[in-house]
Amino acid sequence: MTPRRDITPRETAAEWLERQEAGALTPDEQARLDAWLAEDGAAEAYAAMARVHALTDAHAAAPPIMALRQAALTARRADRRPIWGVAAAATIAVAVIGSGLAGLTGMPSATPSPITRAMEALSASANPKSAVHRTRVGERLTFTLPDGSVATLNTDSILKVDYHQGERAVRLVRGQALFEVAKNKAVPFRVYAADRAITAVGTVFDVRLDGASVKVALVEGVVRVAPAKAAPSAPGKPVQQVQMSAGEVLEAPPAQPMRVASADVQRAVSWRSGLVEFSGETLGAAVAEMNRYTTRPIEIADPAAGAYRVSGVFRTGEPELFARMMTEVFPLEADTASGQSIVLKRKY
Repeated sequence: MTPRRDITPRETAAEWLERQEAGALTPDEQARLDAWLAEDGAAEAYAAMARVHALTDAHAAAPPIMALRQAALTARRADRRPIWGVAAAATIAVAVIGSGLAGLTGMPSATPSPITRAMEALSASANPKSAVHRTRVGERLTFTLPDGSVATLNTDSILKVDYHQGERAVRLVRGQALFEVAKNKAVPFRVYAADRAITAVGTVFDVRLDGASVKVALVEGVVRVAPAKAAPSAPGKPVQQVQMSAGEVLEAPPAQPMRVASADVQRAVSWRSGLVEFSGETLGAAVAEMNRYTTRPIEIADPAAGAYRVSGVFRTGEPELFARMMTEVFPLEADTASGQSIVLKRKY
């Protein structure tokens, strides 16, 4: 085996390890391996990949590893380059996890590749106290956190877990999540979202990010919402903190005071069942909410039509049905000719 110049030292190391697993090296191969190991960085790469190989073998039957292998096969077939080893390709992906370089997949975070998603799943199973969970548009995901708390991610969301001594911390990077928190008064459960920190003990609550704005809906229990970082305050003007009670919704625009009001919190978390409920929202706002769940968005051709008021319960991920229902109650028609979007137009 002659290592090629278009692959990295870790890929070369993976090839040598795969060859060694297949059987004893010939004297010529061993000499070439020894010569390569003498090159700068080769020994370190080989040692790192040996550790990753051991991890891969230990989890060979795990679904994430199987997904990695399938993703490696698919990727190699797609670009028609030689398959130098599916096991090695999967091992390289696992190595990226081990070195904390998941971003090296080259895919934008908004549309993770199958390998990226499989790597994150493996990382979550191998080290659940420091993991990344994500959903694509239209997906929902429920999983158990290391302390027994349960998190459910809504469409197009990212949650980073960072449990450590003294704090059960998670960060909502994008989207929306519902938390059912296991009680542990000694170690606070804290959700970081934008510039806010939500602390809870034995609580069920929903956190949603809209840009830099944070919205919290408290289903049961008590939570405290405060700035994530304590900033110096003016004399006589303490940093604002809010303690919420069940049945309240908090809105925290960036760099503005937080507002709390009583609300129908079950409506706020109806997305868990794949539903959204509107009660007098404008059609423009309703369309924006429905578009969160689909890659085929609805557009409103006439801005005046966006002021129509919408009430009712609708299934997420069904933009065509929603658009058709709007044409039945408003003087609108749905144009689906483009295939990329659904355009609501006024009837003339």
